[in-house]
Amino acid sequence: MEKLSPHYRNDNADDLPADIKAYLDKHFLQQLENLQVQNPKLLVVFSAANGVGKSSLAQRLKRDLKALVLENDQVKTCLLAYNPDLGRDELNRLTWQYTMNLYARLPAVTPNGLVVRDGVIDWYYDRILPVFGKQGYPIFTVAFDVSEEKRIELLTKRGDKQTVGVPRLMKLFEDHAVHINRFRASHALDAVLTDDNLFDYDGVVAAIRRRLQELQ
Repeated sequence: MEKLSPHYRNDNADDLPADIKAYLDKHFLQQLENLQVQNPKLLVVFSAANGVGKSSLAQRLKRDLKALVLENDQVKTCLLAYNPDLGRDELNRLTWQYTMNLYARLPAVTPNGLVVRDGVIDWYYDRILPVFGKQGYPIFTVAFDVSEEKRIELLTKRGDKQTVGVPRLMKLFEDHAVHINRFRASHALDAVLTDDNLFDYDGVVAAIRRRLQELQ
């Protein structure tokens, strides 16, 4: 597979170790809130850079619409609890393999069709979205059009995470631009948040609620 930007990864989605799958199903999947809630199928994805408030919006959707939130960083935290010696490359590879495996079997493990993928969709949309499309999930895209100055401010304020530091995230700015442009050239945006309305989530919640009502 072509390397589309300096930090783009070509990890194989297959060959997930059985022990990793079993552990993450128990300590990640089965611990998710709203796992037994019934909602129509709708996949909410974020087109954005890091640190702009994706997780805050995801938590709002979890609370207000009983969404099932799937967060890559939470998977990584579970993996590090299982094996603290995992290096970054192996951690990323296993996270990719588990999440792709989980996406393919979501309808079999939860009646909750309202899935929020709390991560950036732009980089690997052409590998991820077909998995959901095959299972009949319509897509709702929230775009974050945030200035670089604002992104730096927000990342600095948030600080490092257990699985990634602020300096590394800042190195990804140019890569993000490449993949955001790729994604938006072929996918419509359903809601857009900017510097001026970045944390005004009411409109996004209302738009997703309307879409769910149309799907029922």
